[in-house]
Amino acid sequence: MRTGTVSAAADELAISQPAVSRLIRDLEERLELPLFARRGGRVVATREAHELWTEVERSFVGLTQIERAAAQIRQGYRATLTIAAAPAIAQSVLPGVIALLAAERPEFRAEFLSMTTLPVVRQVALRQCQIGFGIPTQHKYEVDVVRSGSVPFRFIAAPGHPLGEKAVIRPADLSDLDFVGFVDSTMSGRAFDRLFAKMQRPPVQKMKSYLSHIVSALVMRGMGVGIVDAFTAEDHRSMGGVVRPVDIVERFEYSIIKPHGDKLSGECVALVDYFERGVQHYQGS
Repeated sequence: MRTGTVSAAADELAISQPAVSRLIRDLEERLELPLFARRGGRVVATREAHELWTEVERSFVGLTQIERAAAQIRQGYRATLTIAAAPAIAQSVLPGVIALLAAERPEFRAEFLSMTTLPVVRQVALRQCQIGFGIPTQHKYEVDVVRSGSVPFRFIAAPGHPLGEKAVIRPADLSDLDFVGFVDSTMSGRAFDRLFAKMQRPPVQKMKSYLSHIVSALVMRGMGVGIVDAFTAEDHRSMGGVVRPVDIVERFEYSIIKPHGDKLSGECVALVDYFERGVQHYQGS
């Protein structure tokens, strides 16, 4: 349910793929419920599996959270929209978008959660969040893609870095420089590894991180230069860091998702529209 594929589940559990399949069959027989089905060559969760997973998730909700919800209801506050977003989006463009929407709709209430993409998908698939913002996902049978798009990557450096004199940074400019990159499990990390593999003198990736804002923080502290999405680059610029266009074809892709088969509420439609308008700011140089 969390990883999206049997092979990924096997990797996370450190067991073989046949062992995972056997565990699934044993559970289905014990519960007398069909939990997974094959569609288009992929194993996907059934409606029964999602309902069961929801109950499992609920069993971990403590009394404190229930009391908090009751207090919110008594006070007349209850979220009309629950949003999940990956950090690169949650810490940059989305807060401003939410603020604009709230200013237009005084009755607007929301819960705003930041998490990495797989948990975003899970929260949306389980209908614990009505809308999610993250990188593209392969969970096409659990969630629906509302909108997708991309923004440029940007070069970032600490204040005063010599490459700040250049109008545009090219890969050759990074040769032999200390570089703060992304771990190999991320789409950005794999993209930059492929890019640098073509260079005779690639940058030296001494530091790697999973999150773009950590890459920015390390760059600001002189650990090297970096390349991040335009969302994070804007925050890097606001802190006094160097930001320049980078001459690469790769772009940072994002997608907006909703629970499979559900209709978007009016608040969700407005949020998506505001977000798409907000993203235009990050497309230029």
